[in-house]
Amino acid sequence: MTQATTKKQDRKEAAKEKKKQIRQQYKQTAERIETDPDFAASFVDFAARFPTYSEKNQKLIFMQNDEATICAGFNKWKEEGRAVRKGEKGIKIFAPTKKKSRDENGEVIKNEKGEDEEEAGFIMVTVFDIAQTDPVEEETTN
Repeated sequence: MTQATTKKQDRKEAAKEKKKQIRQQYKQTAERIETDPDFAASFVDFAARFPTYSEKNQKLIFMQNDEATICAGFNKWKEEGRAVRKGEKGIKIFAPTKKKSRDENGEVIKNEKGEDEEEAGFIMVTVFDIAQTDPVEEETTN
C-alpha cells in the first residue's frame, strides 16, 4: 500500500468520523428544539435568516454557529469578492448530489435509453458565514 493510499484512507476515515459527530450533535440539537421552548424560539428566529435552506441544514448551521447570517461555500465567497480568513472553522451542512448507479460488480447501470442511471444522495460540504470573510482588495494598475 502506498503512502498516498494510506493518506486517502485516513482522510476518508476522518470524514466518516466527522460526519458521525455532526449527526450525533444534530440529533441532540433537534431533541432540544423539541423539548426546550426558549431554545425552540431562538431556532425559529435563526431559521428565518435562511429561508432557502432545508430545516435540517438550518439546524446544522444553528448548532455550529448560532450567530450566522449569510452562509456560502469557499468558492462562492471568492466569486462574491470575499475571502475566507485563514484558520476559520467551516460549518458542515448537507448538499444534494447525484452519482452513477452501479451494480454489484461496480459497472455503471444503464437505463432503457442506454444512458447512465443516477441516484440522488447527499454529501457533507463546508460553508462559511459572512462574518468569517473579508472583502478582497481590488488591485489597481497604473
